[in-house]
Amino acid sequence: MAPCGASKRRVDTPTRGGQPSRVPSFWRPAVLALALSAAQLHAQAPPAADFWRVSASSLTGAAALETGTLGIFWNPAPPPQPAGLTLGIEMVQTSDALGLSGILAGAGYSIGQLAQVGLLYGRMQVRDLVRTTTSPTSVGGDIPVYEQFLGANLGVRLDRFQAGLTVAFHDQRFDVLDENGVTLDAGVRVAVHRHLNLAAATHFFPVDFSRQETTDYYLGAEIVAGDSVPFAGSVARVVLQLGTTYRGSEDWEYTIAGALTVARVVRVETAVTSEAAYGERFLRLGVGVSLFIGRYGIGLAAGSGQNDVGGTYRVGIDAQLVQ
Repeated sequence: MAPCGASKRRVDTPTRGGQPSRVPSFWRPAVLALALSAAQLHAQAPPAADFWRVSASSLTGAAALETGTLGIFWNPAPPPQPAGLTLGIEMVQTSDALGLSGILAGAGYSIGQLAQVGLLYGRMQVRDLVRTTTSPTSVGGDIPVYEQFLGANLGVRLDRFQAGLTVAFHDQRFDVLDENGVTLDAGVRVAVHRHLNLAAATHFFPVDFSRQETTDYYLGAEIVAGDSVPFAGSVARVVLQLGTTYRGSEDWEYTIAGALTVARVVRVETAVTSEAAYGERFLRLGVGVSLFIGRYGIGLAAGSGQNDVGGTYRVGIDAQLVQ
């Protein structure tokens, strides 16, 4: 999504003083997190963080209402989770026309009934960029172009209210040039009624309010249309969602979604999103299927692209390991 959809393949990578960093880029997020040397960081996500908007195009509901272990990536307020340790991992893939792929992994641990801590790691990269000279033959291997981050989350629960914060350390690489940064996001979830949930969150918000080109703002409302609706000899839960995303220099993005969960085993989701890009409005369709077996959940989702660049696909696994 560039910056509002999945159809713009561009990396705008400024340097710091014209010199690339000499710290190994794979280890930089962990080193910075441990050292807490904020003075060496830019106070915002680097430009390539908008790669994650491509991942958002495969969501099949409002981003602010995402659940599961990785729900804290979209909204730092932790969604309802079973007690103990949970793990989640997702793989994202786009069509060859766009050429992006990524991984998002996380863990959450409940501390009593009131708090939860979590860790997140994500990486989105442009694949199959090769070095060439005067012919299309590759010389010298692939060109590294990626954005990755390491984040820590803290959430609290007070009755029907959840709130959370996520601090993330970012690292961007564009061939020999790199840039890093730090963001601090906040989110809330409120169960207004047993049939109505509201949520709001920031995504990649700069800690000094400086550059916000990569920042998103999410709002979502969920209506539980039925908890025990008769369906195919069993019972189903029917949920409707309304969501919106705002980006500072772009128009609003709107999502209408619905989910049907049968016997707490199979969930089918579908969404229609109106997004703006290049001065026009586009409709993006999304569909997802999840299967829940004991402590494990497996999900598949796909979102249609715009401007004929193909779709975005996501597969994920959630696991509850310790009770």
